Amino acid sequence: MFRVAMNQKFKFKVDASDIRLDVFLSEKLSEFSRTSIQYSIKSNFIKVNGKSAKSSTKLNIDDIVECDIKKKEINNIIVPQDIPLDILYEDSDIIVINKPSGLVVHPGHGNKDNTLVNGLVFHYEKLSKLNEFRPGIVHRLDKDTSGVIVIAKNDKSHANIAEQFMNRQVVKTYYALVWGEMDDKGVIEGLITRDSFDRKKFKMSVSNGKPSKTEYFLEGYFPPISLLKLKPETGRTHQIRVHLNSLGHPIFSDNQYSGGKKKIKSYHVKYIQILKRLFKLMDRVALHAYEIKFTHPTSNREVAFSAPFPNDFNRSLELLKSE
Repeated sequence: MFRVAMNQKFKFKVDASDIRLDVFLSEKLSEFSRTSIQYSIKSNFIKVNGKSAKSSTKLNIDDIVECDIKKKEINNIIVPQDIPLDILYEDSDIIVINKPSGLVVHPGHGNKDNTLVNGLVFHYEKLSKLNEFRPGIVHRLDKDTSGVIVIAKNDKSHANIAEQFMNRQVVKTYYALVWGEMDDKGVIEGLITRDSFDRKKFKMSVSNGKPSKTEYFLEGYFPPISLLKLKPETGRTHQIRVHLNSLGHPIFSDNQYSGGKKKIKSYHVKYIQILKRLFKLMDRVALHAYEIKFTHPTSNREVAFSAPFPNDFNRSLELLKSE
């Protein structure tokens, strides 16, 4: 089981009666998920009056609730959850998964459970542990982004693939629906840095940041939306989204980077109806991780894995092509 080590006790004195243990702790530790708290109770990290208890245990005034792990670390317990996994390929070293849009890759602030990692630890006993609280995770995809992601089953495979990413030897191919008509092909490059006004966003910078580069190819133009194939050579957070927004062609339905419904006002009135229909079909960032190529960590052969377009992508393309 993937969890933190026990370190230090903290103690609460109950000030109410007839309240469930998990409810009481959820109120006292509101920054942590109730699922993580329930798992802590089940794992006997938490005791009531010196004895093990259940989540449903009813507390009384003056009961003493103790826990043997630091408050700040309760949230790092990875709770196994039966989340379905769409497995494209698997062997003794790697798992290749088709991640659906809406699934967060690993627990973090605001997403304490119901992530890909929670599903992985449910289905697999052995995963790489190089990243202690993100077992198996070598790279990531944004929550809204669908498509192919590679998981490492052991530390050796993890280190090998991570080195390939670092040396830019992994070839990734994405598809995106973007606003407006793009050139037939092009390269976007420059420095990417965190937005000083919104720490959840990134932006292009002329003076500081990390170098980034994305190559794109126009696969089709269906007014007023373009279908692009993209090959990022670097892997900066939100890179493709930031790059396309910097050109004035944000990804369709990307509210964070100027691609939301307000963008409709920028286009001729004749496009309003199809754009409204398109938003009903594609209510997330229209970005799909289609293919990944790398050298297998054991066989040393080049391997390639691809994830087919999800339903929302296919239906959106059908609508655009029909007009």
